[in-house]
Amino acid sequence: MSEVFSLAKAYEKHFKIGAAVSHLNIDTYTDVLAQHFNSVTTENELKYDATEPEEGKFTFDRADTIISVARKLGIKVRAHAPVWHWATGEWMFKDGDKPAAPELIFERIEAHTKALCEHCNDDVYAWDVVNEAIRDDVPEDPSESPIYRSSQYFKLCGPEFITAAFRAMDKYSPNAQLFYNDYSECVPEKRERIVRFIQELREKGCRIDGFGMQQHHFAAPDYDEIKRSIEVYAGLGLRLHVTELDVSLMATVNHGETRLKPGDPGFDEYIKEALNPTPEKLAKIGEIYVKLFDIYRSYSDVIDCVTTWGVADDYTWLDGFGGGPGIPAVKQYPLLFDQKHQPKPCVAKIIEAAL
Repeated sequence: MSEVFSLAKAYEKHFKIGAAVSHLNIDTYTDVLAQHFNSVTTENELKYDATEPEEGKFTFDRADTIISVARKLGIKVRAHAPVWHWATGEWMFKDGDKPAAPELIFERIEAHTKALCEHCNDDVYAWDVVNEAIRDDVPEDPSESPIYRSSQYFKLCGPEFITAAFRAMDKYSPNAQLFYNDYSECVPEKRERIVRFIQELREKGCRIDGFGMQQHHFAAPDYDEIKRSIEVYAGLGLRLHVTELDVSLMATVNHGETRLKPGDPGFDEYIKEALNPTPEKLAKIGEIYVKLFDIYRSYSDVIDCVTTWGVADDYTWLDGFGGGPGIPAVKQYPLLFDQKHQPKPCVAKIIEAAL
């Protein structure tokens, strides 16, 4: 074991180790970030609704909280998801009382991108330019696109809003890497759609340097499909980042292929099991992490960064995700560090394997 117990140090020859952070609590994580991480991702702070809540009125206070801490720690920033349908104000899609024309939306995307880059470029090494624009399933309505999510962006602009976003980011942030980011990226059918989209984007002359594999695990991972997906995306000539890694407690009891939702067969049993987070279940989360890092390390020639979606178990989006009325809140324990910010036993194994 290295004298310095550090994920970032152990993986220097493989890839960066990153974590998504919030302006609300990054100050509580400075010690663990300084020891174990050399990349941080803005969780929500550089999305449109956070930085331009009204057209032309920019605010970067929340982002600056993260950037300031990152500077002090000597850590560069992955800037996450400016163009994302869930985090865009309605002003983007309106022109007075009318729907905005595509040209107006493209102008707004460019103006926003320019402001973001002028403010952040010195601290950012990669942008998730567009997030989750590809649909999850085959549409029942034949008039809908078989590739693209039917978002407000797409309904008004077609896929050209993605083109506009990448061209603007290339113009104003020429030295940063540009990524497309998505989930369920290892499901074969969605993987095919993502590949088609990337090929189309390149045919339009857009620069896209990499693909962000989110890697949220709500079920036992299919390790073979993860390997196959890495090879497929890398085969497009893309650099890969694992961008939103976490392992839900659900992954220890769900042996299906997708996340269990209320009403699904097995959901009630999952809740019962998850409300009893035994040491065996928590250890299983660690075992999954060890296997995932084995895979990521074996593809370190194409993977440049592995980022967990959060730092430690005291703050994780999963604790409030996927429930509903009458469903008990389930603590998920999905990260590499526990609620007291201490490394879990799997961290030592992950470090040992890299040395």
